[in-house]
Amino acid sequence: MAKAVKFLRLLGASLAFMACSCAARKDDVKPVPIAEQSAADGLELRLWPVEDSQGSLARALAPYERPDSPIDGRTLMRLKESGLRALVVPTADLDSLAATLRIRGTVETQASRDRSEWSIFVASKGWQNYATIRSADGNLVLGGGQLLLLGRAWVAPGPFENGKAPAVLRVELMGRHLEQKDTAAKIEDALRPELRRPIEEEGLSLKSLGGSFELTRGQSLLLVPEYPNTDWARDARLPNYIEKEPEKTAEAAENDPYSRGIGPDAPDMPTLGHALLSDALFGLKPKRRAILVLVPRLPNEFRLFR
Repeated sequence: MAKAVKFLRLLGASLAFMACSCAARKDDVKPVPIAEQSAADGLELRLWPVEDSQGSLARALAPYERPDSPIDGRTLMRLKESGLRALVVPTADLDSLAATLRIRGTVETQASRDRSEWSIFVASKGWQNYATIRSADGNLVLGGGQLLLLGRAWVAPGPFENGKAPAVLRVELMGRHLEQKDTAAKIEDALRPELRRPIEEEGLSLKSLGGSFELTRGQSLLLVPEYPNTDWARDARLPNYIEKEPEKTAEAAENDPYSRGIGPDAPDMPTLGHALLSDALFGLKPKRRAILVLVPRLPNEFRLFR
């Protein structure tokens, strides 16, 4: 009997110790901050909603508009003519640049990860009626729907030097226009998802938003919606107090010879870049726009096996 009592006392003490240990371990476990969870190699995406004020965008971004870009000149020009400026900036400058750009709203961030499969980098707002949109391939008349910028990115070896291969991020971009689906098509997609086409085959391909390039460690890419004929270097020199030109009324826009198809394109015809990253389709001039930021997260050296 005494041995049984002694055994029960020892068992109770052991259980109490285990309970305390478990409680201590539970209390010691702290959630990992999101900033530390995004340290995986791959591509991080950010979306900056910025204030569309005269000169502020130009003053912040003009210094980064350089000819020595890792993106080939033809791709840069096609993106520019489609309303997207592609700027490569030092990753270390992103925080100070964001402060200078007067961000208005919530910055959206997708943590760094492998994106070797095609996925949606950014999607526009949807619209209902036909819209005429300017692109590098001429004016496009697109039905109601939505624009998508698809992309994929993966870590790859750079030029081999000194017995090592630096890691680079290879990026591919693709534009698509998805027409608005009727109710029957939406129901069919929901009931038979296995019949849906891959996202990179859905809708109309927009070649003028395509591109392929490499980013090295410490380089980030900004995709900025801007009119092709806008001169940031000139606008950056304008005094802060100069106001924007007043918006056209509906009557003035109707009487504008450019809006009737005479002469060159009207300067406020929305581009693919504006349709993708601003509210230009819902007014004559964009009130709000966003900048898509691609941030590579790369190791110091590429290794096939880690």
